[in-house]
Amino acid sequence: MDEGLIRNTPDLKEACDALVAGGVAALDTEFVWRASYRPHLAIVQMAGADGVCRALDCQLGTDPSPFAAVLSDPSVVKILHAAHQDLELMYHYASAAPVNVFDTQLAAGFCGHSSNIGLQKLLYEVLDVGLAKTETCTDWSQRPLTDAQVRYALDDVRYPDAYGDAEPDEMWKRVKGNARRLPRRGLAGLRALAAVRERRAIEWNLPRGWLGDDASLVDLAWRLQHGETTFPNVRFRHRLKNNAQRDHLAADYAAALMEAAGLSEEDWPFPIQPDYPAEVLDAADKAYEYLVARGDELHVDPAVFANRAQLLAFVDDPEVPDNPLAEGWRFEVVGRTIIERFYVP
Repeated sequence: MDEGLIRNTPDLKEACDALVAGGVAALDTEFVWRASYRPHLAIVQMAGADGVCRALDCQLGTDPSPFAAVLSDPSVVKILHAAHQDLELMYHYASAAPVNVFDTQLAAGFCGHSSNIGLQKLLYEVLDVGLAKTETCTDWSQRPLTDAQVRYALDDVRYPDAYGDAEPDEMWKRVKGNARRLPRRGLAGLRALAAVRERRAIEWNLPRGWLGDDASLVDLAWRLQHGETTFPNVRFRHRLKNNAQRDHLAADYAAALMEAAGLSEEDWPFPIQPDYPAEVLDAADKAYEYLVARGDELHVDPAVFANRAQLLAFVDDPEVPDNPLAEGWRFEVVGRTIIERFYVP
């Protein structure tokens, strides 16, 4: 089939067969996110080794099975730019975990560019290609899609456990603002509140922020920290239009706080980032200077080695689990030297 919009399962099967035959699939997505728990996938752009670019309309009820087979096929390299959100959307659309992924944004960090560089800038710097962005703010939910929309979408693929939902009980770690100042008893309350918000957001298919902003949850958690054990009046900032949902959620929050109030100290969570002593903070600053210098030497963005939190944790304790600096190529290239020069016993 030629370039253009895929509107049915047979055409999708043909397009996916071509991707498998060539062993390469350049992918991108366009989505709409207005008033739902997660974005609605509108189209998936795809291009193969044959250079043919196609776009799958995801709102026409096409069977995604052929596309799922491409995502899970280890013989097909999936090429994306800033891949995480696109892969998450495709995972939920096709119910298939992607394997053998090459992220051009991450790869750019290993080639002297910023590891956060956008596709438009990367194409211009490397290939001297100017990528039009005339449809950046387009409404991808409108049908039919215009020729200009389809051309714009295809340009994004012309040149070129991680995806499932987080556990509700872990969502407190993503709460921003003064959450980091909460002592452990307050963190127990925050954990309970964030879990309630997440579960209700999924159940009601609403953005989690509509069910209470982060500042509201932190304020409620401080009430627990200050010794409250009953919560007859729970107030929180929200965007719920349904009064019954608001009242139900307030009752859920109150019950969650009361349950957290009954926990023993051994069941309180620990802060995500501990308060490091001054000597560790100073050593981490020097270790970061080393990472920058090492990155310049190797023409690598130092951000691909580790972020600030990972570097701090490694300088404080090289044995901390799951730290990227503690294993693999990062350990060999920079981790071993960091231990030798900057580790604070």
